[in-house]
Amino acid sequence: MGENRIKKVGIFYLDGIYIEELAKELSSYLSKKGVGIVIKDEIKNLQDAKDLIIISLGGDGTFLKASRLAIKLGVPIFGVNLGSLGFLADVEGVDIYSAADAVLNWDFLIEKRSILKSTIVSEESENIEFNAVNDFVIMRSIEDRILQAEILANGIDVGKFRIDGLVFSTATGSTAYSLSLGGPIIVPNADVFSLVFIAPHKLSARPVVFSNSDKVSVRILSDGHFSFQRDGEEVTKLIMFDRVTVQKSEKELSIIHLKSKNFFDVLNKKFGWGL
Repeated sequence: MGENRIKKVGIFYLDGIYIEELAKELSSYLSKKGVGIVIKDEIKNLQDAKDLIIISLGGDGTFLKASRLAIKLGVPIFGVNLGSLGFLADVEGVDIYSAADAVLNWDFLIEKRSILKSTIVSEESENIEFNAVNDFVIMRSIEDRILQAEILANGIDVGKFRIDGLVFSTATGSTAYSLSLGGPIIVPNADVFSLVFIAPHKLSARPVVFSNSDKVSVRILSDGHFSFQRDGEEVTKLIMFDRVTVQKSEKELSIIHLKSKNFFDVLNKKFGWGL
């Protein structure tokens, strides 16, 4: 960021009367302080993102959508939680203006988070690549037969599994879907990602934590059209003999944190640890 000065702010939010009104109020507040404002879909059409930060207004789902823009533009993102739980956003909505002042005064830290890249190799189509901030999920539908998958790590056979699905999670995403499946909580700056099975037919199929230098591949061995999801959204279907490779992406996400906040503050607030 040039000269430690915030010159442009992109405000990202999803539909909703309350959030739209809040976005307008925040835009007006920042404009009066001499900050250029870019709203919602205009962000992705920016030709010059220099000195831009993105503020996400909403829950974790909104933050994930805004994060894809931040990664694409190579700019940092700051989250304001207006949802119910909100692990990714740094502050709650009631603190939005004091937080905005802190950001404008450069009273924050930027944390680099690793993200995941998947490459889908299929006999039916060209190779496809996706990036994920939280997780990649492969899942069968009710109509599909049980998913049989062969898993390899760095070319070494891990095993064959009969499952309803599986989740590859970043450290950031460890408190999302992975957590609900019994996966580990991972501190966000850890250089690892995890694999958690959904309803495995073997009790011994436990979560596995991989290094960010590892490359893990999944080969579909059963007939069907299996959902492939990126950060909670289906992006394509997988069929028999498709192969998905998951590894750390060369890209990364930059998250703005106020200096008074840390990961364990969030865990204490959300889980009530030690209270």
